[in-house]
Amino acid sequence: MKEKFVLFLLSGFWGLGSFFSFYVAPTLFRVLERQLAGAVVEKIFPVYFGIGIFILLVSLAVGYSFGKLFTALALANLFLLFLEEFYIIPTMHSLKQTDYNLFMKYHGVSMAVNLLILLLTFVKIVILIFKR
Repeated sequence: MKEKFVLFLLSGFWGLGSFFSFYVAPTLFRVLERQLAGAVVEKIFPVYFGIGIFILLVSLAVGYSFGKLFTALALANLFLLFLEEFYIIPTMHSLKQTDYNLFMKYHGVSMAVNLLILLLTFVKIVILIFKR
């Protein structure tokens, strides 16, 4: 039963992250003025990463007995979410007005870290599916 609950949580987060990262954000930048799209995305990302932190904390608390690999991946995933939420996003926010080139470098790092978060989440989903 615990595996199904954690699978549900992780699948929901993976779906949310994939939908936002690969559809919503690109669509916003395609149909809105760049500055407006950036303002919208800037408001959504902290909520998205906050949801991820909550889900990963719950899945780690419930799923700590799923094995060392699952726990290690969950801790790595949690670290990356904290990094995004409390370092990369605030740094990007402060750089946006002062150093746009450095902001764009951090944006690239943020995109890579987000992709890694989604990949780690997917691997944990696969582990849970095959654990059954």
